[in-house]
Order: sequence, then C-alpha cells, then structure tokens
Amino acid sequence: MKLAMLCLLLLGNAPANPTPAPRDAGSAVAETSVASVTSASGRLRVEVLSSATPLRRGVQRFHIRVTEAATGRAVPGVELAVLPWMPSMGHGIDGNPRITVLGPGDFEVSDLDLFMPGAWELRLTLTGKVDDKAVVPLKLAR
Repeated sequence: MKLAMLCLLLLGNAPANPTPAPRDAGSAVAETSVASVTSASGRLRVEVLSSATPLRRGVQRFHIRVTEAATGRAVPGVELAVLPWMPSMGHGIDGNPRITVLGPGDFEVSDLDLFMPGAWELRLTLTGKVDDKAVVPLKLAR
C-alpha cells in the first residue's frame, strides 16, 4: 500500500506532456555547415549552417554568417534579403522567410518552406555598408 501511494505521488508530480524549452540566443544547438560560398564581388564569404542535417524538404531554419573573405571578420552594418529558388522548376516559394539579426553579419533565416526535394538556391542580397550578392546551392532529400 505504501509503495502504491508513493508511486501515485511521484506520478502525480510529473508533467503529463513535457514541453521543450524555447530556443533562445544563449541555448546551445549543434549546427553543421551545409554550404559556404564567396560573394559575387569576391569580398565576402557566406556560410550557411543548419541543425537539421542532412537537409530534407520542408520548413527550414538556417544560420547565415557573413564575413570578410580576406580576414574572416564579421561584417557589421549589413542587411540580408533571401530569395529561395528552385532552378530546375523556375520558381521560388510563396511568402517571405523571416530574417532575424543575431549580431554583426550573423542572421537566422526561418519559415523557409522548401517544399520539394532536389536542388535549391538561396539567392542572397546584401546591402548597407557593403552591396553584394551570393548564390548558395543546397540539395534537399525527400
């Protein structure tokens, strides 16, 4: 009887459906580099990282770092625009991805629904202290 009461007490205090802690800037999420390219001018290096590898079709969240190609230093004062494009189909996606500035030259791009497997491009436009473009190729599995 005492054992049954103890079990009920312990189970009664456990949450029925524990929810994961929300992600914040200080949380440690393992990310892997999925692509790295040099910008059209050759002055910048763009690296795309993801915590979901291998990449699969569906809604994506990417971490994008923009650095000086020569020094590797972050590029402050840069704004980022992203156009996801599927070259083989000649189209992008409906809606705009959400872009959050994490720091100088450091961005999170989310709400990116790459709904088909295959080859995609992230067509990036960088404006501000530096005006440049970059095309990042991505390959998505089913």
